Amino acid sequence: MTDPWLPAGELVRTRESISNLDFFSGSLKFGYNEIYIGPKAKRLLGPACFMGFDHSLTTMLTGVNDLKFGSLGETWMNLVQMTVQHGTSVGGESLELLGVQVVFPAGTEGDELIRQFGDGRMIAEMERVFFADGANTLGHSYANLMRGPGGRHDLEDIISLLCAEPASKRAVLTLCGHGEGKVPCINVIQFLVRAGALRTIYFARGQDAFKKFYADALCLAKMARRVAERLGLPSDTVLGFIGSSHVYDEDRAAIDDFLARGNRFLRNGKLEGVH
Repeated sequence: MTDPWLPAGELVRTRESISNLDFFSGSLKFGYNEIYIGPKAKRLLGPACFMGFDHSLTTMLTGVNDLKFGSLGETWMNLVQMTVQHGTSVGGESLELLGVQVVFPAGTEGDELIRQFGDGRMIAEMERVFFADGANTLGHSYANLMRGPGGRHDLEDIISLLCAEPASKRAVLTLCGHGEGKVPCINVIQFLVRAGALRTIYFARGQDAFKKFYADALCLAKMARRVAERLGLPSDTVLGFIGSSHVYDEDRAAIDDFLARGNRFLRNGKLEGVH
């Protein structure tokens, strides 16, 4: 079967020509090196990559910095790339991109990008942050900061509510600090049953795109799967709104290496050293 998503052709550069396009929800998606458009779009957008595509054009078309991919690893890599390429300097210490939307599948098993490039220690510590009360090397815990609609922090009130009222919009976890001025990076997680599947949506005030985004995302996806399994439903996507996606200047050498090796993996379709 022919892939209905077509790689871009001639670049549309003017507002006048853009206004003549038949754009609709779902007509654009991003690959690491290209913009793709759906079958109902009447014209093709041109070759573009995150190293040099017209970011203002894309933002104007989509309204936000949207990243939607078939794997968490691809979402992670493109979030880092977009933040590096289009972020603005903050205090001479970091690059920051505001108002980023990410979408990735709740099923994260077998993600080769994360397996090869992710930090296993960071993943393990983030698991403790989300799901354990004890100490961890990151110095904070979300486990007791989570509150569902019934005041619980173990997802049981979320599950009970959705069992009783599947269409509810109140299946929400909030994460608040203790009033000493510290605020968790992840602030709200919502679980919605729609079209026979569980959709998960979160808001983060800020995420370190390179070091922590993927580790946070693995935990959010794990929560989604737990709720979905208890409801007897498939887990669909996790959609996130990130207020501040940022990377730190001190990590730039590691980031450049990650992007170079990850790009080769996506281009070649295999891990480095595997023939």
